[in-house]
Amino acid sequence: MALFFANQSVLVLAVPFYQMTLALDPVWLSLAIAGPMLLGSSISGYVGRASDRCQSRFGRRRPFLLAGVLGLSVSFVLMWQVPAHWPPLWQLGYFAGLSLLFFLALPLLAVPLSSLVFEQTPTTQQRTAVFGLASAVQKLGSLGYQWLVPLSQLALFSSFQQGVRWVGALTGTLLIALPGLWLALFSREPASRTLAETIQTKTVPATQTSLDLLRQRPALRWLMLLCLLQLCGCAFVATMDYYLLVYDMNQADLVAGSWWKALLSSGYAVAGLAFVPVLAWSSARFGAVRTLLWVFVLNTLGGAAKWWLYQGDPTYWLLLDAILCSAAWTGMAMLIPPLLAQTEPASREPSQGVQYGAISALHHWVVSVSAALSMLLSGLALNGLGFAAAAGAEQAAGVLEQMRALLSGGTMLCSLLALAALWRYQRLQFLEDHP
Repeated sequence: MALFFANQSVLVLAVPFYQMTLALDPVWLSLAIAGPMLLGSSISGYVGRASDRCQSRFGRRRPFLLAGVLGLSVSFVLMWQVPAHWPPLWQLGYFAGLSLLFFLALPLLAVPLSSLVFEQTPTTQQRTAVFGLASAVQKLGSLGYQWLVPLSQLALFSSFQQGVRWVGALTGTLLIALPGLWLALFSREPASRTLAETIQTKTVPATQTSLDLLRQRPALRWLMLLCLLQLCGCAFVATMDYYLLVYDMNQADLVAGSWWKALLSSGYAVAGLAFVPVLAWSSARFGAVRTLLWVFVLNTLGGAAKWWLYQGDPTYWLLLDAILCSAAWTGMAMLIPPLLAQTEPASREPSQGVQYGAISALHHWVVSVSAALSMLLSGLALNGLGFAAAAGAEQAAGVLEQMRALLSGGTMLCSLLALAALWRYQRLQFLEDHP
């Protein structure tokens, strides 16, 4: 839960608060998020190696988890306290500085957490079950995170700015700090390795960096490409739906557009939650790869449907978008981590966790880079299309139509490329199993 809100809440609040309300330039705002994301992801490999080798009396993972949770919660609370009367450049600098602290703390939570799960689930079936449970918890979080903006607009706050400050403080305290501290203080780790095992594993060159693993294991490369296509490509084009809901379908009414966006996100959460047992059954019956194949076929159909769904006045038919496209997001959270752990040689003792930190670091790096690139591409696309927040519903001719085309066509293209990557991964695995 803490990791979910840490990953999602900055993007959810930053666009309506810093861009749509404080009117910061979308490119500069995207840079203020993407730059710290990339810098934070650059230390994920170090965090993975350091947590693999840590010999603290508190355990290998827990010291990193505690530092990460504290850094995330404090920086997130402060991020929304920017004075409204400051010049835009000062506001941007304030946000960028706290964003850097936030995204430097994020791998301290994300990498050891994934490593901890890998170590405690020695079989693929167990990992799928645990990540299925984690995905269900995230979907429950999804029911609430897009409502952070409508909550900030309630009449009990004197202004939207004050509402964001309060909602940001409560989110950082109750949804990031409390569950994160519970994990860091009370989680149990597998038995520590002996000193002889630690010395031995330090001499194995293949465990030095995540990039070494990427070079040595072709299967990892195709899985990482799949992550990029969904978490960067589909996530980038999906940012257009918010702008279409606000500026096209609700005539620049931020309150109404945010309500529909929150409803759509809740639909994604409910549909994604419903897909958890479906994907678990399909994975057990047909395998994770075949399950992902039909998931991305469904995602391609969802991309085509977006062209018609995001036209005219908003209706509850928008929830069809969630039904068709939520399975892909559930699959990425539920099925990809077990496939990543499956690339670990079976001959290596799971309790050693030698490679799990590196694998988790590589996954976190790709997730972070994907999020940073999607945010940066979104800002560049908005400026390139000629979008102007100050123009409200009176955007230049063709701007909103191009947004709709990008949303629909981009989703279809990324899904088709994901299918090609899965086919290549499946063929590679077949050749490895039948030399």
